[in-house]
Amino acid sequence: MAKIGVMPEDSRFARQKDNLEHLGVLGIFAGIVLGAVAIVLCLILYRKPVPECPEPEFTSIVQRNLVSRDVEGFSKSIDLSRIRTFSFLVRNDGPNPVVAQTELSPDGVTWSSFGESSYVIEPGDKHLFVPQFFLRYARIKFRNKKPGMDTLITVWFQGQG
Repeated sequence: MAKIGVMPEDSRFARQKDNLEHLGVLGIFAGIVLGAVAIVLCLILYRKPVPECPEPEFTSIVQRNLVSRDVEGFSKSIDLSRIRTFSFLVRNDGPNPVVAQTELSPDGVTWSSFGESSYVIEPGDKHLFVPQFFLRYARIKFRNKKPGMDTLITVWFQGQG
């Protein structure tokens, strides 16, 4: 027979077990909270700036009224070191055909077409040049198709970094 006001042995054991489980959950929770606080403090105290993802840069350069001659002329050389993709557009604004070609250079001094084709651009026409190779510098080389028959060209360079 059970005494009034006294819990049976089984009940006391069950309550102690519940208390231990309750402390275990609290202990786990406390460990998680302390770990999170430690991580946050480390991030605050030792944080290194996270670089933002930059927008692609766009470069556009136009050179108008370049005069072709019987000897080779050149557009302005462009430093491609920070540009991933680029192209040149050449338009013949004058009355005579012109021969144009891209050239590349590793140092701004040593230039070659490296197998890039030259194109005849008739008056009023244009040609898009997309070099298949990469070196640090690029430019357009041009000359008269017919000796003594000068013309005017416009060269656009556009690149994205």
